Amino acid sequence: MKTYPLLEKIQSPADLRKLDKSDLPEVCNELRDYLIDTLAAVGGHFSSNLGVIELTVALHYVMQTPVDKLIWDVGHQIYPHKILTGRRERLRSVRRFGGISGFPKREESPYDLYNTGHAGTSISQMLGEAVARDIQRLNHKCVCIIGDASIASGMSFEALNHGGHVQTDCVVVLNDNDMSISHNVGALNQYLNRMITSPLYNRWRKFWYGLMMLLPVIGPAMRLFSRKVEKSFKDLMTPGSLFSDFGFRYIGPVDGHDVLDLVRVFEKVLSMKGPILVHVYTQKGKGFKPAENNPITYHSVSVFNREDGSFNSLAGNQIPFSDIVGMTLAQIVEKNDRVVAVTPAMIEGSGLRPLYDRFPEKVYDVGIAEQHAMTFAGALAAGGVIPYLCIYSTFLNRALDQLIQDVALMNLPVRIVIDRAGCVGPDGETHQGLYDAGIILSVPSVRLFAPATGAELKAILLHMEKDHQGPLAVRFPKAGCNPESLESALPDVTVIRPSLHRNGHDLAIVCIGTMVDTGMEVEKIIRNTAGILSRVIGVRWIRPLDAHFLEKQIEQCEHVIFIEESYIHSSATAFIRANISSGANGRHLHTFAFPEESIPHGGREEVLHEYDLSPQAISSFLLSSNAFRHKIFAHSVKPSEIY
Repeated sequence: MKTYPLLEKIQSPADLRKLDKSDLPEVCNELRDYLIDTLAAVGGHFSSNLGVIELTVALHYVMQTPVDKLIWDVGHQIYPHKILTGRRERLRSVRRFGGISGFPKREESPYDLYNTGHAGTSISQMLGEAVARDIQRLNHKCVCIIGDASIASGMSFEALNHGGHVQTDCVVVLNDNDMSISHNVGALNQYLNRMITSPLYNRWRKFWYGLMMLLPVIGPAMRLFSRKVEKSFKDLMTPGSLFSDFGFRYIGPVDGHDVLDLVRVFEKVLSMKGPILVHVYTQKGKGFKPAENNPITYHSVSVFNREDGSFNSLAGNQIPFSDIVGMTLAQIVEKNDRVVAVTPAMIEGSGLRPLYDRFPEKVYDVGIAEQHAMTFAGALAAGGVIPYLCIYSTFLNRALDQLIQDVALMNLPVRIVIDRAGCVGPDGETHQGLYDAGIILSVPSVRLFAPATGAELKAILLHMEKDHQGPLAVRFPKAGCNPESLESALPDVTVIRPSLHRNGHDLAIVCIGTMVDTGMEVEKIIRNTAGILSRVIGVRWIRPLDAHFLEKQIEQCEHVIFIEESYIHSSATAFIRANISSGANGRHLHTFAFPEESIPHGGREEVLHEYDLSPQAISSFLLSSNAFRHKIFAHSVKPSEIY
């Protein structure tokens, strides 16, 4: 069994700080080794975590966490931090039901300051912590770590602008692993960084500017001239002029894999005053060749072979719904040059890689900028282009204002393709797609379609090309279908009427989108167990809704239940019940949906079962219900007679 002599001594950052600096490179080696060994066995976020090993060790070594505040942006690079803060053994449970989160989580540890998962929040949070510290006259340090993609988001720029104005003591660490900011490395760059961070340089800098202000008449002018000379020199030699213009002192670039140099830089930076940005360059997947060569593939991994990085083959041959989107849009774009795809940094996640590889000029990746993506898509539509905005459900939340103001109120025909709607599984509470139905249905004029199958998803994507009536959204879960189901004739998605799958009279089972499969399984279980005869109704068009047809079907049954992957009060079901008659509503027995609470991470099927959304859980509820007590021991009609 492999041992980690130094790592096993570290139960908290305080233990790390007891080590000699000379031990830190070996701590990083052991930490990287432990991370690779563990994730090979259990899966999880991978390449981003390997890239921040040295940075994490250096920050915890220099800072007095948790008194000093260390804040992570997004948080999928949090595993080394969790290992150093007492959760080493628990890492084997990461992203599993009941295990630790793959993101920072306040409930887990005092070292995790915020529950994060979305990008661009860390600078705002750090600035808030710093101002709160100042108001209370405390003296701890406030540091955040943000990536090169996240810092380009609008929220990050807003925070930088405010931080430069407030001028409180704080440090932004820019973890640059892919951006086109120059990697100015070498002897001159190292010399400049040593000069900029040296106590002697900073003492003379302070003395010089103080002296200038004492000189009558010419003092202020000389001070201004000196600042311009200093800034011009830095701009010439380093890539930090943008941050200097925001009011942050720029330090860097620094080698993010030299832990001793990082310690030296942070020791000096944390003694400096005002807002500072430290530019650190790192490599995703550092220390594991397959991940270094292909960091996107190894961003989030399933179980893999430790020796060569090969992934274990998965059972089944299902095609993800995301891939259907990419393949279908490629077919559309091939025939219509007015069609484009827009995505906020989700080319791979939204299945657009095949489209991008064939037609790169037809895919607009706007970066982590969901608000811009929505408004941009609206303007594309107004300009005569046919935009498909491909976005995760959880990230759509950020674009609500733009959906209302810049798309819906003007009835612009943006095609909104909402991936990961419903339970997302391992990514947990920050990524659950449980708000989008409520968001879409709260905005007038936006139509909403929820396909039950991959064929219906493909059909609605094809239909969207020709639909110019206004904004149209399609939502689907993190699931898939049999590829063969896409080869036969596609269903007619222009028919608004819900689909009828069974014709029993005891119970109407109204299913939203892909929950039809769950409803059919429930129907089978309760029919075979207790002779309860159900009418399974699939609702794919939520708005517009054929309320009259739905009412008639429900009123022919004794009771009705609804099954849906959304929050119960932010759901299609709530919308449907508000639009059907009191007679139909009077038969309502139960709505199976998520309660209004944070839904944790875990396997998708496991989470659905835990919240009574699996066929077994729903059937158990119904079989124990007083509404069907008389059916359990007496089958007056053979179920097969009406099917």
